[in-house]
Amino acid sequence: AAIVGRIAGPAGKSGRLIDISAVVTTGITAAAVTVDVGLTADVNAFGTLTAAIASANALANGMVQGTDIDIPADTIVEVSSNGECTAGAADLLVMIDWY
Repeated sequence: AAIVGRIAGPAGKSGRLIDISAVVTTGITAAAVTVDVGLTADVNAFGTLTAAIASANALANGMVQGTDIDIPADTIVEVSSNGECTAGAADLLVMIDWY
């Protein structure tokens, strides 16, 4: 997995992944890519999104909820890219509700 970002919530707050979406900025050509939101030991603990082969400006949405619903307080969440994709780029949106 290639980590593309890390998210730290407000101190002492738990969270819940609400959505993952992507807007393709450079065509995804060879194969689909999976965007995972989770932990080092469980990369898709909170959710996953698969972006299929697509041209620029395509939208990928349809997140699948992970096995862990709540993000524990003071946890660093990792956003990673997985799959067989060898070309392409996207702007990612990861929405977490902190409480």
